[in-house]
Amino acid sequence: MSRASWIGHPLTVLALVVLVVNDHLLKYTWPGFVTGKLSDVAGLVLLPPLLGLVVGRPLPAIAITGIGFTLVKASEGGAWLASEAWSLAWGPSLIRADLTDLLALPALYAAWHAARHPIPAGRTAAILLTPAAVLAITATSPEIPWVPPIAFATEVRDGGIVVHLAQNDGVSPSHSYLTHDGVTWEEWKGAVVGLPTSSSCADGRCFRVVPGRLKVEESVAGGAWTTAWEVSPRVHDRLFRAYPPDRPEDVQPVESLSVSAVPGLVVVANGADGVAVGSATGTWRRVGIDDYELDAAATVSVEAPGLYSALLPNNALLIAIVAGLLALGTGVRRLGFAAGVAVGCAGAWYWLAPRSEFNDLLFDGHGMLWPHPLILAPLFLLPLTALGLMVFFAIMARPPVWLWPFGLVTTGLVWLVIMAPFEAWSADLIPTYDQASVVAVVLATVVGSSAAVVTARYATPRPRSLGFWPYP
Repeated sequence: MSRASWIGHPLTVLALVVLVVNDHLLKYTWPGFVTGKLSDVAGLVLLPPLLGLVVGRPLPAIAITGIGFTLVKASEGGAWLASEAWSLAWGPSLIRADLTDLLALPALYAAWHAARHPIPAGRTAAILLTPAAVLAITATSPEIPWVPPIAFATEVRDGGIVVHLAQNDGVSPSHSYLTHDGVTWEEWKGAVVGLPTSSSCADGRCFRVVPGRLKVEESVAGGAWTTAWEVSPRVHDRLFRAYPPDRPEDVQPVESLSVSAVPGLVVVANGADGVAVGSATGTWRRVGIDDYELDAAATVSVEAPGLYSALLPNNALLIAIVAGLLALGTGVRRLGFAAGVAVGCAGAWYWLAPRSEFNDLLFDGHGMLWPHPLILAPLFLLPLTALGLMVFFAIMARPPVWLWPFGLVTTGLVWLVIMAPFEAWSADLIPTYDQASVVAVVLATVVGSSAAVVTARYATPRPRSLGFWPYP
């Protein structure tokens, strides 16, 4: 089999066409599971022939494709590396890890079949198809950062209540649904106002939302306002973090934004949490949002574990590494070693800090982050420089042997005491996220400071052996 015959095989050409059409037309016309997976299938058929032009044999090319695809889709680290690679070529891009994408792996058999059943193709075909295939794979449409949809407005229409769901801008309605009973929802195609209403009345009963809370108050016949429905602040704190977007700046509100009432029915728009529906009997239930549709099955239970930020473990590790390095620095007590500790802390920050911090610091929030050589170089130079400085001056200072495992234990312990309060909050053992943050800060400070005091006081240098002078 010649290399040209594989890249020019009808299956390969079909995969090229499917990839281009799907990425640049079908995904935008019919976004969803099918079009999302279709690109993966086409890419897995198309990439091995391209790699075959380099490695020369089908089996290694298919193996590299399968292993690489699995690493990217099955691990956050692999997805991050793929995102940076695509950003290097095409600007800021986002590739997500998604285990369901591994369903496309059987498509590698189509690539193997094309390799095993060659069809004559000239060198001209390879020359024409190769650049097109490279562009089709590398210029595949990037993932659009996900922003949770929100229910942001309600209004009374046709004797029922219309709920408006917002698109990413959080202002204009993208989908609207009408209900007469709070159970069935039909898409509303009529005219809309699309503005939140903070209060509404029906049959002598008035309802109003409480800003900043998942709470509705009721007044009967002009009487005092009493609580009609609410979610406790403790549960509200957990629900607020139950709808994390891909980017921290895209966090959506989780609070009562609008209320509308008709006889026997009250509907409250609660932002990313969906809606709350009150019946004539005074019972209330929450209805969640799934793919811009109101769906009771999508409702997040008030008993569900709390979700802390995906960045928290990395941030905790950064603080833990700094604490461990400082404990080593106070034990070695050499200026050169302290310089190595400082460089090591900078290196840890480069590797573990959120990307937005780089953008704010280096580009004022604009421009590509990692591809610039001035950004990439410190990723490797800082850790190597820190290691070299610390090893050199540690040899000179001769600190006690126990100092090194002590520093490692300090790092692990600080990470644990930072993460433990947030795990306790997730399990509803600590009332609020802010309280978990305070506990984590206090515990990390105590453990890190104690470790530094111990090494400063007890890490005395080992005595040097003078050896024996030979007798004359």
